[in-house]
Amino acid sequence: MRELKEAEFWLESAKNLMESASPDRERYTVAVAQAIHSIIRANDALTLKFLKRRAMRHDDAVRLFRDLIGLNKIPSKFADLGSTVIIPAVQTKSKADYKGIEVSKAEAERWIRKAQKFIECAKECLKA
Repeated sequence: MRELKEAEFWLESAKNLMESASPDRERYTVAVAQAIHSIIRANDALTLKFLKRRAMRHDDAVRLFRDLIGLNKIPSKFADLGSTVIIPAVQTKSKADYKGIEVSKAEAERWIRKAQKFIECAKECLKA
């Protein structure tokens, strides 16, 4: 599925940036933005498969993920990802993309772990 592949590439790009030898701290902000794009594309993969639609606005991503939970398309072990991953991603996206918030290395690493967990969820759900 195209959306899931794109999610994986966004995440790979974030990881590569974190491994960069660049001393510039701005790379952490960009890595967060890339991780968030990864989360959004993985969510698109889920909603397209099970709901036949994608979020038209990033705020819709939360509602659609909740719809998937309500339809039992998301296992209960992943149900918390709405509040722990998607809501924070939507809230942080424009700050990382457009406002250039300053992000620490630890925060960027947390976002990469969140994206990785969300992609694992998407892969498991899409296989079922």
